[in-house]
Amino acid sequence: MKPATDRSMGALLRRFWSFARVHRKWLFTGLAMIPLVAATTTVRPLLLKRAIDVEIPNGDIPGLRLVAAVFLATVIVGFLVQAVEVYAIQRAGHFVISDLRSTVFRHVLHLPSRYFDRHALGSLLTRTTSDVEALGETLSFGVFMIVTDVVMMLAILVAMFALSPSLTLATLVVAPLLFVLLRYFGGALRRLQLQVRTAQAAQNGHLAEQLGGISVVQLFGRQQRAHARYRELGESYISATKQANIYDALLFSIMDGVSAFAVALLLYFAAPSVLRDDGVVTLGLLFAFVDYLQRIFVPIKEFSGKLATIQRAAASLERIYGLLDEPVEAAAADPVDAVSSWRGGLAVENLSFRYKEDGPDVLRDVSFSVAPGEVVAIVGRTGSGKSSLGRVLTRFYDGYRGSITLDVDGEPRELATIPPKLLRRHLLMVQQDVFLFNESVAYNVALGDPTLLEDPVRLRDALELVQAQSLLGERGGLAYEVGERGSKLSAGEAQLLAFARVAVRKPAMLILDEATACVDSTTERRVQAAIERLLEGRSVIVIAHRLSTVRRADKILVFQQGRIAEQGTHAELMARNGIYAELYRMGFEET
Repeated sequence: MKPATDRSMGALLRRFWSFARVHRKWLFTGLAMIPLVAATTTVRPLLLKRAIDVEIPNGDIPGLRLVAAVFLATVIVGFLVQAVEVYAIQRAGHFVISDLRSTVFRHVLHLPSRYFDRHALGSLLTRTTSDVEALGETLSFGVFMIVTDVVMMLAILVAMFALSPSLTLATLVVAPLLFVLLRYFGGALRRLQLQVRTAQAAQNGHLAEQLGGISVVQLFGRQQRAHARYRELGESYISATKQANIYDALLFSIMDGVSAFAVALLLYFAAPSVLRDDGVVTLGLLFAFVDYLQRIFVPIKEFSGKLATIQRAAASLERIYGLLDEPVEAAAADPVDAVSSWRGGLAVENLSFRYKEDGPDVLRDVSFSVAPGEVVAIVGRTGSGKSSLGRVLTRFYDGYRGSITLDVDGEPRELATIPPKLLRRHLLMVQQDVFLFNESVAYNVALGDPTLLEDPVRLRDALELVQAQSLLGERGGLAYEVGERGSKLSAGEAQLLAFARVAVRKPAMLILDEATACVDSTTERRVQAAIERLLEGRSVIVIAHRLSTVRRADKILVFQQGRIAEQGTHAELMARNGIYAELYRMGFEET
């Protein structure tokens, strides 16, 4: 979907049509009912006029009954066609909103990591929930109801002109005033509704963040401060909402006053003619015109509410389109796996990288290579760039400078040309912070992949490979529910599940990002045994704090301030008595 630069109401709705046209059958059914609704509504005052001007003065009882029967028939038909209209439009609206919500969620899942660095989780939740719901309200009660009202008003105006052009023109002197009021209030309401949505997103973001870190908030006694900030953000939301409500109430009240003024004009010009009985204006014509004015001003008065609904939707559409216009990770243009024969060979030359365009480099002129089946360990102090390298190699972050090439059948393939989804079939990373879903062991290993879920033997083999037999035996097997974020498992068991995810997919290269940093020494021996099994037959980059994780490495890279300061084996680096040896003496050692 291409970015939209035009944010006018028409442009927003035209772009929204790309979602609505899939369900155009129901939309067109509802739209087809609109002329019928307008016709049945317009004909009633005409029947009333005939009864007053013809049948009643002539004492025509059969004719009067016929008019009453036709009037009743128009009421019934109008009710039926209006019911079909509302049902069809609401049905289409619900399906369109469901599709839009799914599209937004799918888009969010493919956004790069940089986007999540810049935006709070609560803001994303607002866009996928309340902003989308605002569009549903608009579809059901906004845009299409306004179309109905416009057709209705045009039909009434045609009927009024047919009955009396002079009276119609006399009552239309208020039209310029209506146009000015609606244009002014419409623009103001749109700006205010955008402020309302922005304030709501900020409050939701704060709520999501505080609940996500509730243990820290409680541990350090930050409840009062967190609540005060929530109330402060809520006051911004209330302030914007109050201003929007004031404009909405003013518009409704002014519309009511203009309606009464139009009726007063009609009575002023037409009532004397009825009393003179000069035939220019009959009593039936006056009744019909009053009825028409009441009918034509009902949608105009309600237009303020519908306008506010549409302005909320416009503000929501702007925010949703702003999200959908964010570039996603590159997708594979060719369904054929072009790197399926890759065996883990990797070459990095003069690699530099920064998280922000105006920020400092966190990696500087890094060069090294990894041969197929080789184990390379990366050590260094916190902030030296170790984890950043893993994020670049897995394409969680793009925009690196220099070269990273994969050796595919003797041909170098630049990492930036390989779509992330395709790359991650063959290059996986086990992170220090293991995230587990509130699902079964099987789901957390397969991550919902139906092919894996239908092959329990493969899942069991992966768990046994990483020595997670306790999850299969003592814990209740593949169906055991691990709890939210793995709350029912120990840190070591959670880490073993993360290893099983990798083992079942058999990548050519594996990156272990401090995978044992959060477990105790006893548990580490078990985890280390699982790592030893994962190392077999594949290239591995180990980012580690503990010597036990890197002693087996074929090569050790020592990072300092984003550069490779030293490299070699453990024995070579200790003999050099440099940074690595210093790290070793400071506590980077086996337990």
